[in-house]
Amino acid sequence: MNHGKGSVKADIPLRQKKFIWGLFFIILLLLPSNILADNFKLSDLTNKMAEISSLRDKVIQRQAQASKLIKQLSQTMVELKEEIKEEKRRLRITSCQEAIRNPRVDYNIKLIQKILVYISRLHEKVQCLDIASEELAFLYQQAEDDLKILETLNDMKIEKLMGQINQTIHKYQSEANGLSIDVNGIALSQPEEIWNSIIMSSK
Repeated sequence: MNHGKGSVKADIPLRQKKFIWGLFFIILLLLPSNILADNFKLSDLTNKMAEISSLRDKVIQRQAQASKLIKQLSQTMVELKEEIKEEKRRLRITSCQEAIRNPRVDYNIKLIQKILVYISRLHEKVQCLDIASEELAFLYQQAEDDLKILETLNDMKIEKLMGQINQTIHKYQSEANGLSIDVNGIALSQPEEIWNSIIMSSK
């Protein structure tokens, strides 16, 4: 009987050892997965930050391109107006109706009408690109801030930020890829308006 009781007592430390070793292996299995999950979060977030940075660089380039085009078109318009003034002086033109009967003056006025439309659209484009640049900069800063406290963030918050980043990237991707200008829907200035502005500037 005593031998049986001693056998039971001897089994207790063995069971404890098995339990401890089992618990240890469970921890080993769980720990790498948590570290791996954090690494995936880190990788995803840094990749998205790189996408944001690249897209913002393109947006800034398009903004500079649009501003440069505005200056070029404005200079062209000045030159066209000077040609009209020269023709006005040379031919002693006194009215818009008389001016548009001159092929050169008529052509210049029509070009100015189109340039004004493009300049108007380009100014709108610059404003949109400025908003895009600010929004992307804000998102990048938010991602950078979250990266510093990544371990304390829950998956739902990270997924929400990722979704916001993806949505914003998709929103501005086409803007960054090319400087497309839609001139539809803008009424051309009347020839009389352009003519009168030239007359007023020459006085």
